[in-house]
Amino acid sequence: MRDELDKTVDKLRNPLMKTGLMVLHSLLDSLEGPKVKPAEVRKEVEKAISGVSKQSITNSARRLEDANVLSREDGHYRVKYGYLISVLINELIALRKKLGDLEEEIEDLKASES
Repeated sequence: MRDELDKTVDKLRNPLMKTGLMVLHSLLDSLEGPKVKPAEVRKEVEKAISGVSKQSITNSARRLEDANVLSREDGHYRVKYGYLISVLINELIALRKKLGDLEEEIEDLKASES
């Protein structure tokens, strides 16, 4: 399973896949979670964090909305799963590149020491 995941990420990192990633992002864009009332969100947050204010929760939700992770319509919140997945895919690809670069640097350092 791990090998298959590695192969998939490698394929997604291919520069020729840029358009393919845009196709994927456009397909994912419409994925959203169920509508949730703000009162339900507050109730769940208050279970996890005691003493948090209603205003703090509202402000946090607005920041998530500004980050395009949440939408708010008809007085309900919805998680924008498609956008969130797209962000995670992009970050995974970027981290994989950084990891590869670091591995090359380590190999170069080892070679220069010997």
